[in-house]
Amino acid sequence: MLAFVCGVSTLFCFAPFNVWPIYILSITLLVWLIDGARVRPKWGRHTFSIGFWFGAGFVLSTMHWIAAPFLKSPEQHLIFIWMPLILFPAGLGLFFGAAGFLTGILWSNGPARILGFVVAFSVMEFLRGSLFGGFPWNWPGMIWVPGQPMSQLASLFGIFGLSVLTLFLSSAPAALADFRKSSAALDRLLPLCVTVIGFAIAWGWGSQRLSDFVPDDYLAVRMIDVQVDQNEKYPGNREAQLEANRNILVAYLEAMGDDFPDEPRIVVWPEAALPFPLLQSPDAMDAVSARLGYRTLIAGTIRIDRYGEDGSEYYNSLAILTGNSSRRGALAIYDKHRLVPFGELAAADFIPFGTQIANLLPSAMQSQAVSGFSPGLSPRPMELPSGEKILPLICYEGIFSALTTQNTEGVDLLVNISVDSWFGNRIGPEQHFSNVSYRSIESGLPMIRATNLGVSRGLGALGQTIEGTVVNKTYNGWTVEVRDILLPLNKTSTFILELKTTLVWCFLVFVCIIAAFGRKHAGRLVK
Repeated sequence: MLAFVCGVSTLFCFAPFNVWPIYILSITLLVWLIDGARVRPKWGRHTFSIGFWFGAGFVLSTMHWIAAPFLKSPEQHLIFIWMPLILFPAGLGLFFGAAGFLTGILWSNGPARILGFVVAFSVMEFLRGSLFGGFPWNWPGMIWVPGQPMSQLASLFGIFGLSVLTLFLSSAPAALADFRKSSAALDRLLPLCVTVIGFAIAWGWGSQRLSDFVPDDYLAVRMIDVQVDQNEKYPGNREAQLEANRNILVAYLEAMGDDFPDEPRIVVWPEAALPFPLLQSPDAMDAVSARLGYRTLIAGTIRIDRYGEDGSEYYNSLAILTGNSSRRGALAIYDKHRLVPFGELAAADFIPFGTQIANLLPSAMQSQAVSGFSPGLSPRPMELPSGEKILPLICYEGIFSALTTQNTEGVDLLVNISVDSWFGNRIGPEQHFSNVSYRSIESGLPMIRATNLGVSRGLGALGQTIEGTVVNKTYNGWTVEVRDILLPLNKTSTFILELKTTLVWCFLVFVCIIAAFGRKHAGRLVK
């Protein structure tokens, strides 16, 4: 029960709260709970249980907003509410349980057990962010507000490396107590002193890095969000859908304004801004091109390929449009590469033997199990008419470090579009923004982030938030947010781009060796 409570308390450690001392308290208590479990006769079962219940509490509290989409059409989806509230925390809790068990294997009754804990939980976090498509959401390093001094360590070691260091800081106080009859005070204080001094130096370095960064080149950008709920966006019957299509398109066109020379030359719409495939709608393309004039539009849209290998294929896409696009088509198109399981990716595509299992289901369930979007190629640079090269990221692609640290050669800025309206006004959109902000710090690139009912902002190359100026309009009863920003285009070099995560893994191997040495030479356990 206490392990579960420790996991639940981490809710206040991440965005939008970021009360990071709570994380240190929770992790310290977790280490002591594993200590107590480790001295029991069947320690393997008990250390696994402690880790599992901590992980289940962490996932349930910090990611409870995942249940929100099931409440959009409760008559259809409420019956499945147990999946995000029970199955999801239990499934991810297995990673934490395995970390607790591994901690038990590396355990000793001295300070070296802190190193074993850090290795075990760091490996677990990496696996959680990689296996089955990966979900690197709310890693330990994300307790630090992006754009603040501590977050700058991500430019050296990436968010994974920052998470490893954060686990060190959070578990170090646990070394103050152990099972030995007697030990030198220095033994108990050394881990805490080392981490506190190290993080104090890191804070000073991060503060200096932020103060030294003075941008001198800017790009004027207009981001538009027609804040329409999903139920109104997709009403469910044909006549109402056609009316919604027209009204939402008109709202976006009105919000763009006229093509005056002093207006921002780049306009950005969120992911799937319109409830219909814009590129396959000639009348809509004519209206968009006419309104754009000499400006450039970056828009999220559904795209249909009528000549796919298995018939029509659907893509979640980002398109660059100009005033000539009604005649010549989009200047460039990016199809989303990493699709959301269950939301965009067909269940049969990622569940082992999914196709064979789907064939055994009733016909209606078969259709749902095998239908979904098709994945595109990995993100690649796209050039705007004004010459800047962007790296597109759609929705939760922005939480994957590898997509930016491996594809940024020649890129001037990142563009992340998302639709966060599925999660209402809960903490999910704030967490999404915080997670994505670390991509700017890791890559040293500014970012434009345009969302639907989420957090739309600009980000500097160090993760600083650019608020801009906001004008709220009203159309058809919907709030239409028009946000103009001056995005600093200055880039900066980052250490993580050169070494990726190699240095972090070498560090973890070194720590594991020390932990094993400490275990071998630990004092005799007091029963």
